[in-house]
Amino acid sequence: MLKKRIEEDLKKAVEDLGYSVTDIVLTSSKNPLFGDYSTNIALQLAKQRSSNDKQSPQEIAKKIIGNLGNLSYLSNLEIAGGGFINFFLKDETLLSNLGSLSNLSLQKKNHEKVMVEFTDPNPFKEFHIGHVFSNAVGESLARLFEARGDVVWRANFFGDVGMHVAKAIYGILNKLKREDLTFRDLEKMPLSERIKFMGQAYVLGAAAYEEDRPKEEMEKLNLLIFVAAQQYWQEAKGWEPRVDYRKHINHIDEEELKEIKNIWITGRKWSLEYFETIYQLLGTKFDGYYPESLTGEWGYNFVLEGLKKGIFETSEGAIIYRGEKHGLHTRVFINKLGLPTYETKDIGNAPHKYSEFKYDKSVIVTANEINEYFKVVIAAMKEVNPDLGRKTIHLGHGVVRLKSGKMSSRTGTVFTLEELFEIVKSKIAALLKDFPDSEKEQTINKVSIGAIKFAMLKHQPEVDTIFDIEKSVALEGDSGPYIQYTYARARSVLRKNLSDLSDSSNLSKLEAEERQILQKIEYFDGVVEEAIQSLHPNIIASYLLELAANFNLFYQKYRILDAGEGKKDFRLSLTNTVANILKQGLFLLGIEAPERM
Repeated sequence: MLKKRIEEDLKKAVEDLGYSVTDIVLTSSKNPLFGDYSTNIALQLAKQRSSNDKQSPQEIAKKIIGNLGNLSYLSNLEIAGGGFINFFLKDETLLSNLGSLSNLSLQKKNHEKVMVEFTDPNPFKEFHIGHVFSNAVGESLARLFEARGDVVWRANFFGDVGMHVAKAIYGILNKLKREDLTFRDLEKMPLSERIKFMGQAYVLGAAAYEEDRPKEEMEKLNLLIFVAAQQYWQEAKGWEPRVDYRKHINHIDEEELKEIKNIWITGRKWSLEYFETIYQLLGTKFDGYYPESLTGEWGYNFVLEGLKKGIFETSEGAIIYRGEKHGLHTRVFINKLGLPTYETKDIGNAPHKYSEFKYDKSVIVTANEINEYFKVVIAAMKEVNPDLGRKTIHLGHGVVRLKSGKMSSRTGTVFTLEELFEIVKSKIAALLKDFPDSEKEQTINKVSIGAIKFAMLKHQPEVDTIFDIEKSVALEGDSGPYIQYTYARARSVLRKNLSDLSDSSNLSKLEAEERQILQKIEYFDGVVEEAIQSLHPNIIASYLLELAANFNLFYQKYRILDAGEGKKDFRLSLTNTVANILKQGLFLLGIEAPERM
């Protein structure tokens, strides 16, 4: 990457002038009039000098350029307004570098072990498009870290206990009675129907809870589920319970507990099987699963120990953390019944995850609705376990909204992945109606998932996404299928001429569109590094859209196969490099690149 070469030469020139510099920041140019790269180093250095030795940024920039001398790979150096230095690469420099730009070549130093926790759907509820957003962001971050050479562990933290499960099981029991079915009847249904039944049951239970009719009954059911979960882990893993849930129940009917336990174990199993089919469709494979039925107990003792150390305090019978000392808010970690809250589950999850994977960094991806929650949890974690607290980063992403508004699994107004996938598939199938049958289904699936993921990843993760189905499937514009189609177009040209790829470094003249593509592919490594540092996959998405637009303009304006001797070789090499980068960039977004469209 030529950027590294410029940075090294620039750093030496600056240090030879007697300045102390650690980082040289080069930015890629958006306008060819300002060169290929630019730096504001002269402005930074002007601030270093004392008032007795003041020099303007322009004066410093002139000295730097003088010290750089005539660099063989540059055609020009100029000082822009305010003291910026613009670097213009020679055409032949870009040409000679073309072959090495076909593959991502990040500097893979100081490998880190990075845990990325994402998706986190709750059993007994359907997998909606909000979960797809979390999955798309998390999987892309995992692939970006791996591209840098990091070792990545994909973690999935799911809520298999809590009031949402109590509402779902209450709904299951009542829905079975209402429809004159037994749980055994439900077990005989296909998995998709069982999942749909449980999703409807949750809506039923949530509505009843809101009406306050069976509130006490559901709160007792919630405690019974915790007891059932403890029994399950005792039998499955020899788990020694740390929290006494039984003491909060006046009377336990053991037959009732047995029934609840069977529904919880079986329904949980169905949900996890269902989620795996979705992860396979989305292209994610998790390394570790962390259920709340255990994490609450893992964290329980940490909070009690923290209470003794003064990290936490008691208030009205509960154990709380006063976040105000860090400019945050107070949160309850153990409630007045002595039961662990979500906060305690996250506190307990960190050391357990670390026991399985000794991470240097842990990135937790969730919806930004709980940003403030995580600020308090991480602040508390830094006191309970300073090392893991420092290593933990929370990335809050926006909420996915349809044109009809926000989704809610509580009211039943969710849009599941299956529903969205089928709609998108039907539209992609209409676009690819003349596609060969042997590859049709597989290609439609790849393009459909690409359309869904790209529509979510093209925006900054923090902002809400209005999902527009029509725009997401368009073969023109800012969509995943547009980039996939551009890749397939490039591959179609190359399939006929694979033997014609040869050295083209002696080309005498570049067209403006050709140079623009060369400039864009030169930026690829830097774009990926920026996406990693900022945890923003949308930077990759924007880059791919620009590269695809550059290539399509070139493709429409110039001939490739009959361009004439020398020019044809170059244009085939250029097409090959564009195809390789589009494929790699899509992979970093968790999207496949079909060979034909």
